[in-house]
Amino acid sequence: MGGSFSTGLIVKTKRGRSLGVRIGVVLATAAAFWVALALMPWDLALFDEKHVLWQVSSYGWVEVARNLMRDSHPPLYYWLVKGWREIGGFDTPWAYRFFSVLLGLPTLPLAFQVGRQWGGHRLGLALVAALMLNPFFLFLLILIRMYGLVVTLGALLTFLWFRLLRRPTAALRSAWVLTQGALMFTHYYGLLLIGAQWLILMIRRPRGWIESALASLPFMAAFGGWFAQAYAGSLEHTVRQLSAIPVRPMPWAVLGHLWANLLVGPLADGRLAQAIALAAGVLLGFGLLVPRRSGRLRGWGDWVAIALLPPGVGAMLALRWPFFAARYFAMSVVPLLTLIAAIMLRARWKWTFSLWVLPGLIGLTSFPVLTAIPLGLENEENERMFKPLAALVTSEPRLVQARWHMLWDGRSGFLNYEWSDPLQRAQVIDRSPSFWFIGVTIYRADWEGWLQSLQATHLIDFQAEFPHPIPEYGASVFHLVRKVPVVRWMGFGARWTNGIELREVGWTQEAVEPGHSVQWSLRLSTDQQLDRRWTLFVHLVDEEGRLWANWDAEPDPPTDRWVPGLVYEIGRSLLIPRFVPPGRYRVSIGWYETGTLGFPRLPLVGGGDILALGWIEVRGAPEPVRWGTRSFGSIELQPPEIWIASAPDGARVWVQISWWAREPTPFAVWDVALIGPEGSRPLQRPYPVPEGAVPRSGWVTEVWTGPAHRGSRPALQWVEIRYAGRVVVRRPVWIFPPYVSWSYDWLFRNRIAP
Repeated sequence: MGGSFSTGLIVKTKRGRSLGVRIGVVLATAAAFWVALALMPWDLALFDEKHVLWQVSSYGWVEVARNLMRDSHPPLYYWLVKGWREIGGFDTPWAYRFFSVLLGLPTLPLAFQVGRQWGGHRLGLALVAALMLNPFFLFLLILIRMYGLVVTLGALLTFLWFRLLRRPTAALRSAWVLTQGALMFTHYYGLLLIGAQWLILMIRRPRGWIESALASLPFMAAFGGWFAQAYAGSLEHTVRQLSAIPVRPMPWAVLGHLWANLLVGPLADGRLAQAIALAAGVLLGFGLLVPRRSGRLRGWGDWVAIALLPPGVGAMLALRWPFFAARYFAMSVVPLLTLIAAIMLRARWKWTFSLWVLPGLIGLTSFPVLTAIPLGLENEENERMFKPLAALVTSEPRLVQARWHMLWDGRSGFLNYEWSDPLQRAQVIDRSPSFWFIGVTIYRADWEGWLQSLQATHLIDFQAEFPHPIPEYGASVFHLVRKVPVVRWMGFGARWTNGIELREVGWTQEAVEPGHSVQWSLRLSTDQQLDRRWTLFVHLVDEEGRLWANWDAEPDPPTDRWVPGLVYEIGRSLLIPRFVPPGRYRVSIGWYETGTLGFPRLPLVGGGDILALGWIEVRGAPEPVRWGTRSFGSIELQPPEIWIASAPDGARVWVQISWWAREPTPFAVWDVALIGPEGSRPLQRPYPVPEGAVPRSGWVTEVWTGPAHRGSRPALQWVEIRYAGRVVVRRPVWIFPPYVSWSYDWLFRNRIAP
């Protein structure tokens, strides 16, 4: 009877301990959830996150997958986010961060199970404790990207694989195979973990491993079909783009970067992270050299292979392909941490495990910098030169002569084509009704003849020169529109005092959206020989007489080569800026002598110097994809986009806002300012806008910029957007001097020369 009592007491004690352990895991998971919510930026979408939101908000299920064949990721995560959006109709970035947190939180109980089945409850709890406040894991958790899901799938795959080696069953095989398929279609690097597990499986050959291989064939075939379709458009394209990055680390640097991320996270100062990583590596190596004699773990060699092979092979890929970011190894977070925790717990001095938490706390204190990351640092020269075009540029293709002039559009992805490639050039010209051409100014001789010949079928309605201290970086930018047939002709008998006569105007359309072009065809002649060259201007004027857009250019041929009595059909196109509100606008033309500043203008016979051609309707811009829209009064405001562009004279802030008003609203009620230690510095629009209220508007896109910041050290400042004196947006932003580069993923905040 005493023995029965003792046995029952032991059983009850074990059950109580097991219950306590499980409660501890649940509490740790809840704590990680609240820490993630506290650390994540709630109303901000960064870099690639905006691309995710754009894809799932703008395209259907099949279109998303088709677009991702030109991206760098499989479609599963995007489909899950799209389903989340369809369920809730969410409008704010925090809702999608919350979803990423939900996808990544199962990692903690799964990690406990992984540690428990390999080394017991102590290892499982140690692994949960290491993950709960691990800055790298929490960083992956709060990104609106697939990495939180990848960590979870990696943990689940490892848990199932370990059990499959010990106690294989049909249910385990099915779950393992399904998880493989999910991981393959979430991130390409998941194949590294899958491959390592298959290698051990074929070496150990547990019961039913052949059945596992057969069950995997459908998923492998499906992934092979996807890969065959996506390789050229996705991976090759990504390789070309990432190959332009000047930082190409060697494999040992990739592993060092991953190790530092696991310890301190990707947001801490780089030098500090490297120093801590080196010290932790020495400590871990010492723990390996002085292990305990008892407590041998089952399958030690298998686990070492499963933890180290995927990052090792992935690091070797950097020798050929530029895939080196630490987040790519998200599927190995749990295997790596399990191995590290096991080594530290087996050492004679177990207290050293607590040292693991200290670097993580340092990394967590750096998380507020995430909300202050400016955009536009990947290609600072382009941002500095071309950001003034943001009020004009839409998601049209860009035909670029030099690769360093390629631009990234976070809303619609890469739209760059290489002018030097005849196939890409022909594709843009044949398929696109309008496009941008960016040529290197000093290489004008290479493209000027081509551009001249192209004007037989296309019109130019924008041209600008962007000089640069480095001659090869200087750019000439053109907007070209394919000529379209005239819909109706209107007779005119207008004459100017020098003999030029407008006979007819051909209208191609009667309505246009902001960011697009409208064109006309003018039949002109002269009754006398012209001894001067004249420039023809086109104005877009609202009903109040305010000028909103204009384009000036000489006709082809120039007027001093016109033959009296001969009729010349001259095409004209006008690019409507994105800040033009919807409404009815008058189109007018006139002449001034070439080489002057636009005045004096050529008078008309009968008086005046501007001829009204007619009216055109500017439609409201399409409603943008909505996430984080703010409403106040009659105004709706999209989250602002902030860029920092460095130049020799300092760093310049660019702010783009999109707003919509339900009643007449003047542009003057908006103010944008940069707030810093030296006080408030107002930003200005780099283009003029008319005074007075505008009618009820559609979505209006504006750009603001300010004076260069000449500080010698990185500075945290604030961008304030005010409406009628009221602060409606206040966002932190880091401003770096010209010699500073910063990346939230690879370089930490290292100071390196560009």
